[in-house]
Amino acid sequence: MKWETIANLGWWWLLPILLIYALGVYLGNKGSIVVYRNFNDLMIVGLLVIIPVGLISLLAFISGDNSANQESSSQLFLVGLVLVGLVMLLILYRTFRDNPNPLKMLLALYVKLPTGILFFFHLSNIFMGKSRTKRRESIFWTIIMVPLLYGLVHDKSKGKLPGISGRSHY
Repeated sequence: MKWETIANLGWWWLLPILLIYALGVYLGNKGSIVVYRNFNDLMIVGLLVIIPVGLISLLAFISGDNSANQESSSQLFLVGLVLVGLVMLLILYRTFRDNPNPLKMLLALYVKLPTGILFFFHLSNIFMGKSRTKRRESIFWTIIMVPLLYGLVHDKSKGKLPGISGRSHY
């Protein structure tokens, strides 16, 4: 194969990644793998976005020129890394407990982490976006992702989202 042919592949390398992701979404919607155990599991994945955003906001608030603030900000950064690491361990444990098969666990993680992180990134960007256009785009992607996330939640009876009532029928 000539180098020109390889260079012209463009975005074709992205196709297997998207196909594996689509397979994970399909199996998660079908119930063959458990991507999110319940809505609480989705919120735990959301902590991977909430913790850094909150710490960055706090660091911007307390940052200054003197060395005491710089020392406290480095300690706060270390606390943030430890918290994110603990949340990742919790996510790995819960995913392995729901999917004892290692291949199914890896596929569930492959779907769980990017989907949850993107959802919470766009959700936070709705409120903290720099421009109207960015906030509007984030609203659009959040609305698009809600049905996908709802389909990937395995047990919809526990860990309700705010605003969804617990009554089944009138």
